[in-house]
Amino acid sequence: MNGLIGRQILFEPQELLPEAWSKLAAGPLHTFNPGLERSADGNWILAYRVVAADGRRRIGICRLDHDFRIIPGSASPLSDTLVFHQPNTYPAVALEWFADPRLLRLRGRLFIYWNSGWHEPRNHQFLEEIDETTLHPIGKARELVLAGAERRKLEKNWMLFEHAGRTLAVYSVQPHRVLECDLEGAGDIVCREIAAVEWSLPGYPTCHGGLRGGAPPRPADGLLWSFCHTVHDGPEGYDYRAAVYAFRPESPFAPAWVPVRPIQLWNDTLPARRHPRLNPAVGEVIYPCGVQRDGENWVVTWGLNDERCALTELPHAALAAAVAAVDAPP
Repeated sequence: MNGLIGRQILFEPQELLPEAWSKLAAGPLHTFNPGLERSADGNWILAYRVVAADGRRRIGICRLDHDFRIIPGSASPLSDTLVFHQPNTYPAVALEWFADPRLLRLRGRLFIYWNSGWHEPRNHQFLEEIDETTLHPIGKARELVLAGAERRKLEKNWMLFEHAGRTLAVYSVQPHRVLECDLEGAGDIVCREIAAVEWSLPGYPTCHGGLRGGAPPRPADGLLWSFCHTVHDGPEGYDYRAAVYAFRPESPFAPAWVPVRPIQLWNDTLPARRHPRLNPAVGEVIYPCGVQRDGENWVVTWGLNDERCALTELPHAALAAAVAAVDAPP
């Protein structure tokens, strides 16, 4: 075993399936791209994508104990209970297609955010508070809206985080663009760019689009650490790999540690696929969506091949081996 990897866990899709969706177990079942947050009792909450034979995109949510074991009976069909403001002008797909959930705390409260996939004329991202006792949503889903800047057609990888009482988001990694999000009120959440830093990765392998989003950034050692992903050409299609960088918590939120290689989240060869690919253009996928600092370790939750939820413990030394310091201020 690589000395820089601790526990590594693969969750069985059937164990993550809520009872209300039990009939979906009859065919191919994909549960993947899990977000992670601590629960108030010191255990864990996991939210994840569910795709079955009917092709619908759903979000499930469950509880893990302190050893990351699924608590029996805790899985809940979260996307069935999401509520949107009415009337609205969202296309039907935005109300039915739920992808890539991330969990985080804002002002001490538990939230989830997700996107509506890839569709015309553009996709949507939503944020909603979660009742920690029931794992049901509170209120209505609120769209994250970029104001004062041109918005990309495809929005899937904003990385929300909280710092010094402010709700912020990394809009893009390269350039490093940071937004401030206004949570007041009950309508759309207006986000405005407050900083942008150009930076390059001279020591990192060339990949499509540079660094892309992933898990909500988390604080450690006076910096904010961001687990993201890259896309490379592989023998069977696009390969997704995990990377990490760290940025300063004060404006302009400039990168302080930059990646020099991908981070390893699994020992040896990845487990084989069980089903036909959801996206034929994609080869191997390691896609980080959740991360927490737990003592001397990082706990990373990630999606494997658009099929399964995985969890890996990494000592901080594993991150240090994959990054290099930025020598000069931007």
